[in-house]
Amino acid sequence: MTMKTLLTGVALSTGLLVSAQNQAWTATDINGNTVDIAAIVNSGKTVLVDISAHWCGPCWAWHNSHIMNKLYHEFGPEGTGDLEIIWVDGDPASSMALLQGGSGSQGDWLADMPFTAIGPNGQGNTLANIYNINAYPTLFMHCPGSTSGVEIQRTATWEQFLTSWKNMCPAAFDNAVVDAHLLNLGDKEVCPGEHPYTDVFNQGSAALTSASIELLQNGNVIETKQWTGSIAPFQHSIVNFETTTITGDEDYTMNLIVPNDGHLAGNTDEGSFSLAPTAPVSLVSLQLKTDQYGSETTWKLFNSNGTVVAQDPPGNYGANTVYTYDWVLDPTECYTFKIYDQYGDGICCSYGNGYYRLRNTWGTANNFISGGQFGGEEDKGFMTPAMVSVEDHTSNGFRVWPNPTTGLLNMEFDANTLATVDVFNVLGERVMTNTFNASGIRVMDLSSLNNGVYYMNVLANGHTLTERITLSK
Repeated sequence: MTMKTLLTGVALSTGLLVSAQNQAWTATDINGNTVDIAAIVNSGKTVLVDISAHWCGPCWAWHNSHIMNKLYHEFGPEGTGDLEIIWVDGDPASSMALLQGGSGSQGDWLADMPFTAIGPNGQGNTLANIYNINAYPTLFMHCPGSTSGVEIQRTATWEQFLTSWKNMCPAAFDNAVVDAHLLNLGDKEVCPGEHPYTDVFNQGSAALTSASIELLQNGNVIETKQWTGSIAPFQHSIVNFETTTITGDEDYTMNLIVPNDGHLAGNTDEGSFSLAPTAPVSLVSLQLKTDQYGSETTWKLFNSNGTVVAQDPPGNYGANTVYTYDWVLDPTECYTFKIYDQYGDGICCSYGNGYYRLRNTWGTANNFISGGQFGGEEDKGFMTPAMVSVEDHTSNGFRVWPNPTTGLLNMEFDANTLATVDVFNVLGERVMTNTFNASGIRVMDLSSLNNGVYYMNVLANGHTLTERITLSK
């Protein structure tokens, strides 16, 4: 894997209290509070020190992966209490203006940073000097009881980082035999009729096999899930609530109850659910533009059963290249598009302005989902619309027959209108198109096509219709 790092400038000393041998230091954070590394590690916590620079592209990409935020939420003071994170701007010119996105900075570093930040007045530059770094960003991990920081690599996912942390600091977690908590879901999109869910993490030293999970709304318990299964230590699993259905934007609180749970920290969390967008038609296109490291990008499309129905082709993508894929999808189906970046910095915007766009492939192009700035992975759900059957009956002023057809297809329009008719094969390829002023019955000849299933899309009189056509000559 190609490393993406930037060399630092010369680190300067500004008189912080330093012990160069074991990196015991104190510094002043952006709020004027004194941070004492020895006091934190001696309290039994792991300390992760992220030395970055306000102008550093790789640092900004790592920051926007939100892996640090995820770790802090799950294992920091508001979670299990095992972790403290200290973010450092090591550049000597660091200032509050630059940390908040001033000219010369990558952006507002503090906007969504819940943990300690050190930088202005030379404080961050001195820490960069103490750790003797030669590139931004560089991360150091201090295990409980130790002021000697050991460099730890960035990863594409928070789970990978957790594994590295656990391997480096085997005694870092104050866990019991039975020790579980709930992971934060953030904002999730689901399809109509689906149920809320939660994510159970097992921090115990034995497999977790049962739990009671309450689902609350507005402070009231609306469902209790009696879960049984098996979650291995330091693994997590989705648990669905089965009687509550999501019909719109909903906020829930989940409460985990495990008999003999060694620690109750992190057993309550919140989840926000909204309905996933609906594609304009069932003919959907993925437009993907890679960044300068196209070989790091992969993707998959899943249906509601979790089956992969499309994915990136074998081999590597080129750099700064646009790729387009057309799909004929099932109507009234819930799909999830997942995109992955091996390095963990998405495809925009530090190394090229890459993007992904999900759009309809018929009629006026319409991006109904788009993105590019994420960490190691991102998933987006969407619904396909119901197929409007227009076989042998009138629907919105249009009728088509016979179906199946031997080749000649009759189309009847009940008003003068400009109509566009496109025919696609099951691979999503447009095999026939026609635009005309329609009134009464028009005939479309499909006999030049091979026998099989096709999708006819009609745009007329302000309506969009989709019809599955079977050609049998």
